[in-house]
Amino acid sequence: MCRLWAIMDRIQFQQQVSDLYIHLYDLVYLRTHPLTDVLVLDAAASRKQKGWQLHNLLLEAINELDPGPRAPPYSREWRRYRLMVERYKHGLEPGAIMQEIAVSKRQYYREHEAAIEAIACVLWEHYIAQSSLLTSPAATPAGAPTSYLELLRLETARTAQAGRYAHLNDIVSGAVALLGEKLRHNKLNLDLTLPEALPAVAADQALLRQMVLGMIGYLVERASDATLQVNVVADEAALLFSLQIDPVTALRPTAFAEAQERCAAFAEMGALIGVSSRPLHAGPTVIGFQIRLPAETRRAVLVVDDNEDVLEFFRRCLAPHGYRVLAVTSGQQALDLASQLQPYAITLDLMLPGEDGWNVLQNLLNRPRTRRIPVIICSVLKQKELALSLGAAAFLAKPVTERELLAALQALEARQPAAGLA
Repeated sequence: MCRLWAIMDRIQFQQQVSDLYIHLYDLVYLRTHPLTDVLVLDAAASRKQKGWQLHNLLLEAINELDPGPRAPPYSREWRRYRLMVERYKHGLEPGAIMQEIAVSKRQYYREHEAAIEAIACVLWEHYIAQSSLLTSPAATPAGAPTSYLELLRLETARTAQAGRYAHLNDIVSGAVALLGEKLRHNKLNLDLTLPEALPAVAADQALLRQMVLGMIGYLVERASDATLQVNVVADEAALLFSLQIDPVTALRPTAFAEAQERCAAFAEMGALIGVSSRPLHAGPTVIGFQIRLPAETRRAVLVVDDNEDVLEFFRRCLAPHGYRVLAVTSGQQALDLASQLQPYAITLDLMLPGEDGWNVLQNLLNRPRTRRIPVIICSVLKQKELALSLGAAAFLAKPVTERELLAALQALEARQPAAGLA
């Protein structure tokens, strides 16, 4: 029987799980947490590797709350899952999440507690209760990854998918929000330069978030009474993200050498997701990191239709004209990707399996993160006037022709001339 059973009951375990999510992006903290050796069964892993494995395990555990595409929007199960996704995967602040899932402050914290309790229950049953796994010599399967780089490669392969792009604005804002308490505790002033209209970057969203949070968390953990400078500059081909602490005396004397070592690990991750990083030493007073991120220049169109032939037709029509097609077959997938990727436009079929396209349209238009994305209804239903009155940007009757589709998208130029690089 695991020693933890003698000193911890379910309530204490739940409190520890809650603490893990509070420090989800503080990888140094995760390495030495009381639950690290209990939840991470890889006996051959180093402390650094265990921190990453625990981080990824906690993100994966959120998926256990997913009620599936048929769950009614704004149901209790849906709210709890969306709350955890937006808070810990997308890095939104509680206020924004309250608007997103339509709950009060009191409801938010009640649903958050219930979600943590549900995840703690899953972890208790799957990991703690299986105490034999914790003591068995075979706990680490043959061929299990033992290097930090190999873990990153596996994580990249698991999450990679066509059309995966990231929004640096959301990632940086979420990182600052998650580390806000630590910034205040260490008396760090934040100097944030983050342009509003930034193009998306061609990199995996989840891994880039880990990279940015790791860099910010590293400096925040080691500095006090200083200024944290976060700066993003865009040119035609790339975004340059820089992170600096000023003055350098706010860090330990060995900080720059440590930063070079840490940046080597970030460079390994960056190579996997198509970006480059390096330690930054701009003069005698500043120390930090830089990441160069390739910008995505094609406008993304999210196509929502359960007919594979329609999806393929839209791809063939749009790709030669400089559009990037993101194809999904359900309303819930559409809501998730629209919120995450902020496409230039959405084409929406009204007759989706088990779902009402009208409800999907209203959800898109009522959510703060998606309400400004133009929605083009594509349907066999002859309800153009209704679609336009409910907020659709355009209506195309099926079967849609290539000329009609391109004309409808080009007509959006006047509505959002600087939007759509997702």
